[in-house]
Amino acid sequence: MACLSKREFLKGSLATAVATGSGRSIGADEPKSVFMVLWRGETEVEDGFYAHFAEGGMPLNFIVRSLDRDPDRLPDILAEIESVAPDLVYTWGTTVTLGIAGRDPFLASSAQDYPPRVTDRPIVFTMVSQPVKSRIIPAFGPTGRNVTGVSHIVPLKTQFRAMQSYMPIDRVATIYTPTESNSVLVVEQLINLGRRLNIRINDFPVPLDADGNPDPDSLPGLVQAAAETGPQFLYLGPDSFIGQYARQITELANLRSLPSFASTEVMLASSDALFGLVAPYEKVGRFTASKVERVLFGNEPAERIPVEVLPEFSYQIRADVARDLEIYPSLSLLDYAEVIGQ
Repeated sequence: MACLSKREFLKGSLATAVATGSGRSIGADEPKSVFMVLWRGETEVEDGFYAHFAEGGMPLNFIVRSLDRDPDRLPDILAEIESVAPDLVYTWGTTVTLGIAGRDPFLASSAQDYPPRVTDRPIVFTMVSQPVKSRIIPAFGPTGRNVTGVSHIVPLKTQFRAMQSYMPIDRVATIYTPTESNSVLVVEQLINLGRRLNIRINDFPVPLDADGNPDPDSLPGLVQAAAETGPQFLYLGPDSFIGQYARQITELANLRSLPSFASTEVMLASSDALFGLVAPYEKVGRFTASKVERVLFGNEPAERIPVEVLPEFSYQIRADVARDLEIYPSLSLLDYAEVIGQ
């Protein structure tokens, strides 16, 4: 008998297969409809999201679409949302949320600067790393418009403290994708915060190829250049392209005795980063689901439900990487850190 993965088991328990473009029902009494727009297909975030409603027995129908990392698909999806007229729209990530919810009208620099596209129904976003810096919302808390959601990134100052708890630092390197707006914002914040904390930030944007896409062939040279600046850590920010090549990047960095700090759970799990302070994706999905529940079953307007960061994070250390690099955490750090990869 074949073993089922957690996601396959969850999908089976909901008695439906989920492919991009499929619907999923929970319960049978006039289910509410949630139109889900994903960036790169389903993740552990959606596992937690679906599980929340399955366990609560709440009648819902999910219509799932994925951009598959191609924002040019947004117009067709927006047309479908208008045609389907769902009760709520779920958006995953900064690019998707900007394309559907747009910037807050009072924060946009011009009418063409990501205008809100869906304004006649509630939108709940998830996995937006910098909702304030992206100008999707003016501040954490109620938004005053048809948008609420969840951010999954630990505040950068807290991330710096996490790095400092492992060892003293005076410089950090980061490699990022200049075409990903959230990544650019994070690097800007890193540099500004580094100045205040007297920590030098050396940033290395990934060059673009002839088609305007980030060039993976440039990564070995970038890692080499980053290592030569003498940082204590290579910072892996919430960057989709860097996440895709995180294992290659961290393997190259480790060969140069440069340990990596991961800002997201999936980046830590899929690479050879030494450690990270991360938001568990399944918990992000459940927290997002709780906001959807308040809108659809608690009859609360999205504009009154606060945008929040996940209230709990996990300090995770890769024991196997620590052994390979011979960079071990202090005993006091092990009092609260979770050791993985043993």
